[in-house]
Order: sequence, then structure tokens, then C-alpha cells
Amino acid sequence: MVTFSHIPLYRTLTFKVAMALIVFFIFNGVVLVLWNQSDVMQDLETDIQTVYRNTAFEISEALQNSKTDQNNLSVFFDSLAQFYPGMELFLVNPKGEILEHGSYVPSQLINQSVPIEAIELFLNADSSDYPIEMPIPTATDLDFVFSAAPLGSPDNPDAYILVTLVEGGEDVYISWWEEYGAILTRTVLFSIIIAVLAGILFWYFLTRRVQRVAQAVQNYRAGDSRIVLNDNSSDEIGHVAMHIGDMMERIDAMFNELGKKEKMRTELLASVSHELQTPLTVMQGNIETLVEHREKMSEADLSQKLGAVYTQVRHMSALIDDLFDVAILETGQMRINTEPFPMVELVEDVLQSYTLLLDQAKLVVERNFPETIQTVNADPLRIRQVIRNLLSNAIKFSSPGGRIRITTEVSSNEILTFRIEDTGVGIAEEDISKIFESFYRSNQQLHKTVKGTGLGLHICQHILKLHNSNLEVRSRLDIGTTFSFDLDLYKEVVTI
Repeated sequence: MVTFSHIPLYRTLTFKVAMALIVFFIFNGVVLVLWNQSDVMQDLETDIQTVYRNTAFEISEALQNSKTDQNNLSVFFDSLAQFYPGMELFLVNPKGEILEHGSYVPSQLINQSVPIEAIELFLNADSSDYPIEMPIPTATDLDFVFSAAPLGSPDNPDAYILVTLVEGGEDVYISWWEEYGAILTRTVLFSIIIAVLAGILFWYFLTRRVQRVAQAVQNYRAGDSRIVLNDNSSDEIGHVAMHIGDMMERIDAMFNELGKKEKMRTELLASVSHELQTPLTVMQGNIETLVEHREKMSEADLSQKLGAVYTQVRHMSALIDDLFDVAILETGQMRINTEPFPMVELVEDVLQSYTLLLDQAKLVVERNFPETIQTVNADPLRIRQVIRNLLSNAIKFSSPGGRIRITTEVSSNEILTFRIEDTGVGIAEEDISKIFESFYRSNQQLHKTVKGTGLGLHICQHILKLHNSNLEVRSRLDIGTTFSFDLDLYKEVVTI
């Protein structure tokens, strides 16, 4: 027996599914991080604005305490900017117009004003309202958090100090890993754990069962048919295992049937050899007599010898015809050519050809035919073959003085039934289901003395199946046998 070869781990479905799950969860984690990036940035801006909320007030107090002249404001702003790197300082009038601008890194104003509403919102808000953003005057399409404070009276300020928190200062700097590293780490660990658990479940419920089916198939292929697939689950693998098990059983049944067929063919060869040897021996003896003693023989002896040779030739011809019919039946090449013909005339013609045999067997034939013409639509050559075979069997298995009754009758559904009854030895009940098998012959003592190969009824059944019919049989031992079959009546098509 060939042992099952295990698949390497990296080629198994379990490994592939686990890797797919790991990739999926990591990808999912990255997507979630990017998706939540806006929330992270919002939290970061809130922290920046909270930390630097008083920056503008500090600058406002420093400006008021220094009593700097208006003309020196730009110098003062530039000097302050070096203490606040990464930020930009603006002096804004109550209308939002920018009066002065200063930054550690030189920059130019793009917008000459800022929304005063954002400054007033900041002054009246607390940290729960953060982040509050406004467009940066030195850049386009960029909104940043800021700090603002009034100059002069808080209720009626002369101007506002505005500080935009561009980078936020080094004390609130958060690296990328600090922002996203923890989330990604948890995502990777969670992905690996889920993938391992999923791989174990996948192996238990799928891979293990698939390997068992594969092992059974491989062992069966190596010739071990003892293995049984017992996967009784109702899922797809259970169905596959069930169908494979059924396939194995069918293959075993086919091999058993082939074995039986081979045995029957061997028996047929022996039977055919015997069947051919007897007529050949008889023919050889009679022909030798005719060749060597023809001048000394009377006309009666000469006719008797020629008749014996003719009888054996007919027997051999019938045997060869049966073998040929079985061959074309088993290859599916037999075809029928249907045409309308009168059934009773065909039956009478067959009876006429068996007159001599009926007289020799001392059998009485009873005809039960209607007076009307019964035209059927079938293959006359093949139906003749069926009737000849049934009549020949009735003669063979009937004792002298017996009776054979042949009946043709039409039913209400335009079907003709042919029936042939005899008073012969009958068929045992256990043999009735087997008589239509090829090469089968009954074990009854009388049947062993009757010449034949057991092919006739097998051929008849197949011929009738090609006519969408079936050969039925009823029999009782020592009482007789009845064979019957149905044929369609011919329906003439009337064209208008």
C-alpha cells in the first residue's frame, strides 16, 4: 500500500489562509489608521492650542510694558519672533486688517486681512471648544490653530495680537511612531493571533478532512479498496466525500461485473466451442460418407445425409448470428428500422418455418388471432427474430404432446400485445430475474441437455427495449411459461 505523502506546510490551505488573514488584518489596520488620521490631527491641534493659548497674551503684555513706538513695531515683532520659532506674529486692527507682521523665517503676506470673527471666537471660548482654526495670511488654503489677545481695553481693543501656531513648538512635538506605532503594533499582534486561531479551525474543519479524502483516493488508486470514507457532515466536503465513496463503490461494482462478464465469456467460449464442435463433427462424418460411398448410397440415404448437413449448417448459422447480435448490442451499434406490417402474417410466416420441428416434437399450436388486420409500427426483421427465439424456446422446453398457444390482442390505448404460452417445464422462481442476462442458462437438469448459449432472451430483451417495449415473463415449474411484449399499432396520418 502506498503511504500518503504529506504536503509541506507552506503549500497547505491552512498556511495560505493564515497568511491571507495576516495581510488582511494589517491592511485593515493601516486603513483604519489613515481613516482616523483626521481625528488624530484634531487631537494634536487641540493639544497645541491648549498649550500655547496664552502666547498672544504674553506678547500683548510685553508690548504694552515696553511702550514701543508704533514705528518700531516691526523691529519689536522681529525680535520677538526669534523667541517663538515656527510661529508667525501679526498685529491686526479691529477690522481684521494686518498692520504688522513678523516671523523667525522671512515670509510675505498673501492675504492682507484675517477673519476677525475667528479671533473673537477664540477670545470667548474655553479649551473644550478647541481646536479653532483660521487661514494663515502667508499661505494659501492652509488652516492652522492660533492664539490671540487684545491690545488696550478688552471690551474696546485698539488692536489684536495674533500668533499662528504653524508647527506648535518642540515641547508638543509628537513623532509618527508615537502617533501611529501603538495602533499598528496592536493591529499586527491581533492579526497574528486571529490568523493562528483561524488557521487551526480551518485545519480542523477543512484541511484535515480534505487530506483524509485525498489519502483514501491515493490508497484506492494503489489498489487498497478496504478504506471507507465516513465523513457524515452535510457541508461541501461531506458531499465530496460521499460522492467519492459512491464512485469507489461503483468502480468496485463495475470491476465485479467485469469479472462476472469475463467468467461468462470464458464459459461462452467453452460452450461455443462445444456447440460448434458437435455440428462440425456431424457435418464432417456425413460429408466423408457422401464423398467415399456416394455410388453405393440410395436416394433416401443421400437425402438423409444432406438433410443432416443442412440442419447442422442452420444451427451454426443461428449460433453465429447470436454472437454477432450480442457484439453489436454491447457496443450500442444495433439500430432498428421501423415500418408498418401486419403482425399476424409475420407470426404465421414464422410458424410455417417451424412446421417440421413442431411435428417432430409432437406439439399442438393454438392460434388466438382476431379477424381484423393488426398493423404494427416496428422493425419486422427484428420482431421476427424475437418471435423465432420465443417459439424455439417453447419447442425446446416442451415435452411431446404439449401445447403452445399464441395470442395477439389490441388494448384500448392502441397497443398490440403478443403472448406465447407453453406447457413446458417452466422456470424456477429464483431463475426468472436472471434469464435475460447474457450467457445465462438455468441449472435445471433438462436445460443442461438442451443445446444453446443463453443469448436468445438477452438479445430479445434488448431488441424490444429499442422498440420502447419490454419482454415480460410468467412461469411455474412443471406447468409452463408465458412470454409477452407490447408494440405500437400503426397510425395512418391523414393529410388534409
